[in-house]
Amino acid sequence: MTKIIFLIFLVTSFLLPVTILAQHFSSNSYNIDWGNFNITSGRKTSTNYSLTDTVGQNAPGEYSKTGVKIKSGFQYIYPFDQFSFAVDNLSIDFGALTPGVASTATSTLTITSPSGHGFQISSFENTPLKLNGGTTIPDVAGDNNLASESTADLWQNATTYGFGFNANTTYFTSSNHFRQFADFSNFETPQVLDSSNTPVKNHQTNITYKVNISTKQSAGTYQNYIVYIATPQY
Repeated sequence: MTKIIFLIFLVTSFLLPVTILAQHFSSNSYNIDWGNFNITSGRKTSTNYSLTDTVGQNAPGEYSKTGVKIKSGFQYIYPFDQFSFAVDNLSIDFGALTPGVASTATSTLTITSPSGHGFQISSFENTPLKLNGGTTIPDVAGDNNLASESTADLWQNATTYGFGFNANTTYFTSSNHFRQFADFSNFETPQVLDSSNTPVKNHQTNITYKVNISTKQSAGTYQNYIVYIATPQY
């Protein structure tokens, strides 16, 4: 559950009187007080374009300095892209595994984030790949025994066994670097695999799952499930 906490600061200032430029309109039926009054505004469309505009507003635009960003103007009230997240290929099947021969499969994550500071995608597994009897295919340790749920390690050796994943993001040095999924059954914390500090539209993250077993691995059908968590940043 995400909690949004609004902090309201009440500030009282005593200043010398100044002239305030604003618009005031009144009649027997209404009173309108506004900082400015637009010449025209609204949405215009045709078969070839879509346009929203406000004409006559004072000082619209985006202004920024270190640590501060102001978006001034009625155009900023229009809704931005809604947050969306999708995962294709929801059932990964490696088929019959051959010891010493790695098998791979892929999924694509697609995300659109609203205005703000982008997004984060994190993940975890419920358990390592496991038989009903409890035997597991261990999470990969990597060629250099450095792989963990938060650290990717090179995985190219045919004698490196286990299950892991790669993502085409800055969290992985190359397409040959893999890391473990955080293991929920072992109380490991979900780890970020992709993120952005700016809004994105239909941003795709390609996930490669990889598994390799030794000749000592027990035969049977192994399974687990993977959970992806997409979080918009505001």
